[in-house]
Formats: sequence, structure tokens, C-alpha cells
Amino acid sequence: MDKRVGLGLLGLVVMGTLAGCGASKSATSQNKALNVTMPSELQTADPNKATDAYSFYMMKQTTEGLYRQNKNGKVVPAIATKIATPTNNGKTYTSTLRHDAKWSNGDQVTAQDFVESFRRQVDPTTKAQYANRFATFVNYDAIQKGTKQPSALGVKAIGKYKLQINLSRQNPSFNYEAATEYLPVNRTLVKKYGAKYGTNSNRVAANGPYVLKKWNGTKDNWEYVKNAKYYGAKSVKIKKINVQVVKTDSTAEKLFAAGKVQETKISGTTVTGTANNAKLKKQMRKTLTTAVSLQYFNTKTKLGGNQNFRTAASLAINRKVLTTKVNQDGSVPLKNMVAQGVAKDPNNGKDFAVSTGNYTQHNDAKAKRLWAKVKKELGGSKFNITLLTNDSDGSKNVAEYIQSQWEKDMPGLTVTISSMPLTQQINKMFKGSFDVSTFGWTGDEPDPTTDLDLFMKGNSVNFSNYVDKQYNKLMLAAQTETNAKKRFALLKAASQRLSKLGVFNPLYQQAQVNLVSSKVGGITYSTFSTAAQYRYAYWK
Repeated sequence: MDKRVGLGLLGLVVMGTLAGCGASKSATSQNKALNVTMPSELQTADPNKATDAYSFYMMKQTTEGLYRQNKNGKVVPAIATKIATPTNNGKTYTSTLRHDAKWSNGDQVTAQDFVESFRRQVDPTTKAQYANRFATFVNYDAIQKGTKQPSALGVKAIGKYKLQINLSRQNPSFNYEAATEYLPVNRTLVKKYGAKYGTNSNRVAANGPYVLKKWNGTKDNWEYVKNAKYYGAKSVKIKKINVQVVKTDSTAEKLFAAGKVQETKISGTTVTGTANNAKLKKQMRKTLTTAVSLQYFNTKTKLGGNQNFRTAASLAINRKVLTTKVNQDGSVPLKNMVAQGVAKDPNNGKDFAVSTGNYTQHNDAKAKRLWAKVKKELGGSKFNITLLTNDSDGSKNVAEYIQSQWEKDMPGLTVTISSMPLTQQINKMFKGSFDVSTFGWTGDEPDPTTDLDLFMKGNSVNFSNYVDKQYNKLMLAAQTETNAKKRFALLKAASQRLSKLGVFNPLYQQAQVNLVSSKVGGITYSTFSTAAQYRYAYWK
């Protein structure tokens, strides 16, 4: 899956003139539709219920929060007129909103749209799988426990165009989360459709550059149509984007080579083949992202609850072979939970992931020895385990490699691969209906907590529901530590503790390979914002 699990990938872009020659192109040339692909179906168009990356890819085109990220990943104002300076020891943020921001149905975007959205998401009756985005807001915990009403959440409208957010503790990642996660809803449509808000394109409104069209909630194609009500509409050049879901890399490449799509994503052996085609190679873009691919073990199962098995499962995987021979896309082995490039450790100036250490060494002999112990501990010689994954080509290739390595190093173990659409996989994970699940996670903030928070007690994305008191103690201490060096020391200790527990299996840091037509300009990707940003696109 790619954070937001497969879950989202956020990051919005700054509005302004287009780079290069695109700004001078005639309006007529931009009437031609841009055809692009998506690796998976949309889960929802409701920002309060989205957890997957691809729903957030869509919302990147259609929905703006207080801030957004520009094409380089920098946070800039969006619906807010400026980046707020926090008060109250860094716990209160007060934002003035633009007066010219409107929804695609003509409604004004107001502070109350944010208030209702935030309250709706934390309301237990909404059953939002990712309610803990608001974990740092005042009274969040009490609302989740049912001792306070959603109206007690630390957010309020001060008039029509002023929003105040009160946090229970400082949040170093607040600006990034305000740019990617704290999104408003259209109150008129929420009142009209209730729980069905965002279940198809007719039940949601846009306040961003494009409006979602022709999506019925399940189909694998839809459109983005330029939002005439958008305050920055004049600088949005291409009027329509046609999107189709393509899960097979070879199909994506063929569509691109035939000129039927102008932007697509590929992986695996398809990347190598494309690189050998001089014409296609010139149109290939590679980006090493901070997204990570992991495996969750269900510790409530017989094998998943055995630490020797989890350790053997990690040791059996040669991540260098996995990234260079299976993925073939520029991805790199993951040393621990946090990707390289997320943050630097102020205690030594090193990248945080490097500073934490490598906990993913490959050792077949040790894996076999541990497996022998597992069989004695569990009293058996033959075991079965199901490896859950999504049904994209790349994910299935990774699963097949892991299957072969596990069965080689752990004789008597039968690994069954269960692949399904991403939305179904996410639902099974939230229900705890899995043995081991391979998925992708994309954090949006340049801070280790974007990954480490996943395994804290009460985190809704802690699919294993595993709780370690020492780990939680370290993470809670880091939450309230304002000294950067002390805070990172706590986070480093927590990361090392987590790696030793082996509740998850770090696989690799994701790279993304896109094919972008030479006829199109303005499409760029950055480490923290890997979804295409079509508001910049133009026909050359």
C-alpha cells in the first residue's frame, strides 16, 4: 500500500505561474485532455475516512487545507493567508482564511468547514480509521474514550474567516500535517449525504484546482475537471485529466509507448526494459522517496507471536537482492523503521536512519537455526502462513521473492500469497484478519515520528495491536521533550527498541519510476510529495 497505507501520500503545491515556457501557451492548446494512470482504485473521496495513498493522490488535485506543499515539498499557505506563528508555548495556532476561497458547488470555504471536518473525523461514530491524525489536539484522547463530545476538540471558528487550533503538546510536524492531513469538508454536502459523503463524485465538493468527476465509488477510471470556482483557476492550464487504474507494469508501459497515456508509473523488470529503449529512457523519471515497505506480523497468531520466527523471517531476506533484482527501480534496503532522508540526528549530524543502525542483516544460516528453535518451541514440523499483499505487479513480485526465501530457509513452512485490491487489504488489516501483511507507508513530515508513531499504543494504524511498555514510554517522553538533542536521543532509543522486538519487518525504502511524455511540461516529483501535481502541467 503506499501513507497513508499505500496509506497516504500527501503534499499539496503552491499556486503560482507555471515554470518554463508553459505559462505562455495558448488556452486552446490546453483544451486537450491529459491521460494518466493510477496504480490502484480509490478508497474514498471523503478526507475524514481516507487511509490509502491513492485517495490522497486524488485529493491532492481537488482539496486544499490551511497550507499545502509546493513542488519541492516546502509548506506554503493555501486556504490560510499565511503560515501561522504558534503561541501558548507552541500549542496554539490561529489562522486567517482567504475570503476568495470557494467550493466547486459555490459555497464559501469557511473556518467552520475545518471545524466540522476535524470534529467529524475524531467522532467515534464516524469510524474513521485514521482519526489519530488529530492525536495532538486538545481533548482528543477523551473524545476517543467517550468521556467528552467531539465538540470539545481543540479547534474553533472565530468568526467566518479565522480558525484557532489548540494542541495538548507541541507538535514539530504541525505545519506539514496542516498541509497534508488537516483537510476541510463541505458542510452543505455532509449535511445532505451524511455517512455517504465522498462515496462517489456527486457527493463531494472540491476547493482545489480540479473537481472529481465520473467516479461511482468502485470504477477504475474517472476524471479531474478544472475547478472554475478555484481562487487560482487562472494559473491551472490543462482543463481535464482522464485517469485509469492500471496495475500491470507492462500494460502501463505499452499504453505510454503508444501515446495513449502521458504519465504512468512502472516498476520491476519493466523498468530495466524501458531503460534499454532510448526513446522511453529519455522520458523516465526516478525518485528515491521517504516511503517505506514493511511487513506487519499478527502477534496474536501462533507463528506471528513467536519472536524467533519473526527474527528468522527478517534474516532470510536478502534486501540487496530484493531491491536490485526484484524491484529494479532504484529502491534501497531499509535499515530500520525510518527511511534515510527523513531527518538528521542533531546529536551527531548523521542521518537519523544511519545513526539508529542497521537491523536488517541477511543471514541464511542463522535464520535456519532460529527456525529449528521455532519448531521445538511450537511443537511441530510443518506450518502454514498466509502472506497478504495488494494486487499490483510490484507487490506480487516482492511477495513471491519473500515466499521463496522463507520456504528455503524454513523447511516445513508453506507460504500462501493472498493478493487483493488495496482497499480490501487495508480493511483486512484493520480487522486484524491476516498472518503477515506486506504494505507501504508514506509519512509526510521530515521527522522520525512520521514512521515511529505507527507502533504506539492506541495508534489506529498499529495493525498488529502489539504494545510494548518500554517503547511507548520512550515515545511518550519524546512527545513532551522540547530539547531537540534529548528528543532525538529518545526517538533513537525507541527506534532501536522497536527493531529488536521484530514486530515489523523492514524491507526497503521505495523509489518511484514514472514515465512522463516529452510533450507535457510542469510535472515534477519530490521526496515527500511523489504524486503528480497536475495544477502545474501544461502541453508543450
